[in-house]
Amino acid sequence: MNQEKSCGRCVFCREGYMQLAALFSDLTSGKCKEQGFDVMKDIVNAMDVYSNCSVGTNGKKTLLSLLENFNEEVQAHIKGECPTLQCQDLIHYYIDPKLCNGCHDICEVHAILGEKDDIHVIDDFNCVKCGKCLHLCETNAMKCMTGVLPELPDEPISLKRKKRVKEKRVVRKRVRPQAVLFRKNLQTKVEQTIEWKGNGKMKEMNADVIVVAAGPAGLGAAIAAGEKHLKTIVFEKSNTTGGAANMGMGPLGIDTDVQKKKFNQITVKDALAMHMDYTHWRVDADLVSTYFHKSADTIRWLEDMGVEFAGAFKYFAESEATWHIVKPENGVIGPRAAGGMIKAMTARAKELGAQFVMETTVVDLIKEGEKVVGVRAVDQAGQQIEARGKAVIVATGGFGNNKEMIEEEFNLHLGEDYYPFQIPGITGDGLKMMWRAGAMKFGAGIEAIYQLPDNMNWFLLDAVLRQPNLLINQYGERFMNEDRMGNTTFTGNAIALQPGHYAYCIMDGAILNHYKKNGPDIFDIVHPADCFFGFEAEAKRAVEQEYDAYIEASTLDELAEKLHIHPDTLKNTVEAYNEACETGRDTQFGKNPDFLHKITGKGKYLVGKFYLGAYGTIGGIRINKYCEVLGEDYLPIPGLYSAGSDANTIYGDSYNFTLPGNTMGFAINSGRMAGESAAQYILDEE
Repeated sequence: MNQEKSCGRCVFCREGYMQLAALFSDLTSGKCKEQGFDVMKDIVNAMDVYSNCSVGTNGKKTLLSLLENFNEEVQAHIKGECPTLQCQDLIHYYIDPKLCNGCHDICEVHAILGEKDDIHVIDDFNCVKCGKCLHLCETNAMKCMTGVLPELPDEPISLKRKKRVKEKRVVRKRVRPQAVLFRKNLQTKVEQTIEWKGNGKMKEMNADVIVVAAGPAGLGAAIAAGEKHLKTIVFEKSNTTGGAANMGMGPLGIDTDVQKKKFNQITVKDALAMHMDYTHWRVDADLVSTYFHKSADTIRWLEDMGVEFAGAFKYFAESEATWHIVKPENGVIGPRAAGGMIKAMTARAKELGAQFVMETTVVDLIKEGEKVVGVRAVDQAGQQIEARGKAVIVATGGFGNNKEMIEEEFNLHLGEDYYPFQIPGITGDGLKMMWRAGAMKFGAGIEAIYQLPDNMNWFLLDAVLRQPNLLINQYGERFMNEDRMGNTTFTGNAIALQPGHYAYCIMDGAILNHYKKNGPDIFDIVHPADCFFGFEAEAKRAVEQEYDAYIEASTLDELAEKLHIHPDTLKNTVEAYNEACETGRDTQFGKNPDFLHKITGKGKYLVGKFYLGAYGTIGGIRINKYCEVLGEDYLPIPGLYSAGSDANTIYGDSYNFTLPGNTMGFAINSGRMAGESAAQYILDEE
């Protein structure tokens, strides 16, 4: 692949290689299906036509060569097998029970379970698949294979006492061992099997701190607790860490070394004043102040883990340069840049002894009297788990993908009048269990933005059509100053007030050519300026596929019919707007005259139907500056902490885009704050 050679100037080369790299990563991890290659072919065909040099056009040759010369290997990977045993996610290590003589533990990371004179088993979750055991085992009992595992014992078998468990066929995502190592000093906790009333056997686990969910807030909490020498268990319902942050770019930082090097320093005092004025002081100033003061240290803290930042950036011209974007692996700044940070945080948490229990859903909190002392969870196989601890930190990311909760809380309807980013698994589990435990129900909201439906598949349309041209509602009326469209929150708020929660943004072919020649009216770091050169191809595809959020028309009458607006109303609106363009004076909203471009229909009218969207939900419970969850009496619930989007009530009614990076910044910092506060609580209790 030529991803590293891409200079990043043309969209199809830069984005194409990024998407191909992601799809090839899926192939080597067993996630790619036949349809993935259809997508790859579409990508390389577009790269071949629209890339400016051979770096981009060679993508097609690479893919065709792969399919021609290595088709058998490709098909095996689609089935989840790696014939050469090179792909870590597609191979399994196991111990042949017929050859194991129970000699001793030869694993450096202690992924082999069992005592001396036991037939050992491998804990797949902790196994790093280094392969060293294959060469160290004297009886050749260590095996490596791809595909379905043979029948194996589920736990160690004592050779001396001949105590055996019933062997059964298992495809093991993770062994449920008798002993789990919590810390690097190899202190051991023994898991016990007890009766759970009415539901059969239940596994019991113990730790100091239990973290619910492994997004940036949960990882921050686990690391902070580990740095205080606490034993930590992290439950995560998916099979990966990071959550929504894997789509993000980086956290907020204030008064950081990164900013000072670029002479774009902003002080905590100034940022706090800006934020509190922005929110009209309807948020907890002490919580915001604590977070802002911690943010610079958190950037250094991340750098100590090996995280590199490309710099501190603005989102749009009027914002501050607080967005510390993680340096992407391919060198091109864009979505998913924060993935490297998540990897570093996960590795650090494991280094400090955190035990990750993946693909396991926490279903409730355990209370004894007023104190929260643990959680109940269920893994994919239906195994019920009771984990006891001295403090619980809930960081489940809100309820952005829960259709019923969104309708109940906001009277919005997913996929109808509301199109947010939908992250699988973000369904409000944590909020519900905290409410049941007595938490105050408080401050739920959305991080409002605006976007085309399914916008990641129509990225160029979304990028071009969101330029500040004529914006109207379904009645054909202007409703805001379009020069504010660079602030996606303000525009999302304005669209939310319109019938149906959508709006049409109208431009034409002449304006498109103007942008190609002179660049866009509004620049932002997410939507590159060269997207205009790929617009026609994506627009053609949209028409062919009858994508209903993109509309073309040759006349205003035709456009009015397609938009279901009375033609006289639309003509009057366009005429009034064009008059403002000619005079350079927008008497209705005072739009910047530099952004006033006449809508003539030359080269067709080009229209995007933008809906209210959101990055996700925020808030739902209330915390103090120690991230303690407050009850209805405004007092902390002992032992219960929350961080990240579940507890993010610092924006009032609108996300503060003037200080970009805020949501990820709050998640990581509040996670640290929660972990440190839980550690102090445990110390005080002792």
